[in-house]
Amino acid sequence: MQSIRFRDLGSLSPEAALPAFIEAFSDYPVPVRPSLEDFDAMQRRRGISYAASLGAFEGERLVGFIFNGTGSRGGVPCAYDAGTGVVPSHRGRGLSKALAAETETLLRGLGFQAWLLEVLVENARAAGVYEAAGFRRTRRLRCLSGPAFGAGRGEALAAARAALMAAEARGLAVVEPAGPLDEPRAWRDWEPTWQNSDESLARTPERLVTLVAERRSGSAREAVGFLASTSTGSVAQLVVRPDARRDGVGTALLAALAAKVLAAREEPDGPTAPFRYVNVQADDEASLRLLEAVGLTEARDQWEMLRELR
Repeated sequence: MQSIRFRDLGSLSPEAALPAFIEAFSDYPVPVRPSLEDFDAMQRRRGISYAASLGAFEGERLVGFIFNGTGSRGGVPCAYDAGTGVVPSHRGRGLSKALAAETETLLRGLGFQAWLLEVLVENARAAGVYEAAGFRRTRRLRCLSGPAFGAGRGEALAAARAALMAAEARGLAVVEPAGPLDEPRAWRDWEPTWQNSDESLARTPERLVTLVAERRSGSAREAVGFLASTSTGSVAQLVVRPDARRDGVGTALLAALAAKVLAAREEPDGPTAPFRYVNVQADDEASLRLLEAVGLTEARDQWEMLRELR
């Protein structure tokens, strides 16, 4: 690797980073080919700091990278590996290992005490590389997708609206909140992963869909569920108050999201674009059953992994 030079990406623009990102993930199991707008939005949501990210350059060509988000975890400064990639022509040279070592030095110098990442369970080779570099597995995550409430737009829209009417008949309404809510934090059984965290949602440049399920009796109202999603149906958070679970609250929230997203799509019918929920903690059987019941049945698993830098 004599021709390779490593340096932080503080002077790199999203426009310059995107071609290397697309090339590095051109053969990834999950298709990754974002537009510049989507790439920039993804980087901003994940809190990417180019100054805390590292690139491998051959001349002026970016041939490998680690993009790091910055924030905290467990009260200590933490970096999040939001994307490690090497272009196909430069694989098999130990570049990923060298990038990790150089990045660790960079992060330590910047004062970070932990380094977090996710890797597909099926990518055993990459998981092994990370473990050899000192990362440990912290939890298993499920990534689900599918045509919520039905494969055709008309069918799905009708089913979602029917589910909402059934919920309303039981005194359950789904509304958009007037402002930020603190209650859902106390309802969680597990913390959302980095890109779904409260901090990441606050950084998201696109308008999010946020919904609250309310139990109503006369003039009394009480919040019993919360959902946050992108406008295209990529769910980031879905949580139900513990004493209101197994009572259709989660279904009502997903039905309201599906009705909102499907109504906004222009095609009169035909197949629906898939809904997604990336990174549900794998031992949350109730949430997984709910998501699968409404049609999110295609699944891939990831490991969340952590490296202590202290």
